Amino acid sequence: MFETGASLLEKCQNKAPEYALACTAYVVGVVDGIKKDIYLGRAPTTCWPDRLGATQVRDIVVKYLKTYADQRNFPASLIVSVALADAFPCHP
Repeated sequence: MFETGASLLEKCQNKAPEYALACTAYVVGVVDGIKKDIYLGRAPTTCWPDRLGATQVRDIVVKYLKTYADQRNFPASLIVSVALADAFPCHP
């Protein structure tokens, strides 16, 4: 695992532009990977809005990491997925 929730949050909260960019790029990359797996039939569909902005996704992940500090040692890629599922739950 390259990133944990803790290391991602550290990047996301850093005021230096290169860290903010690294945070956003990581989160967007994870989302693209999840969408690819859905497209290929390797993952279940999500209930996320069709159009999510990079800043919106980053903010959702940061909020999740601030709220659930006990999960910061988990892989950041897992946290991105769980944070979005939490923000946009599927309703029957």
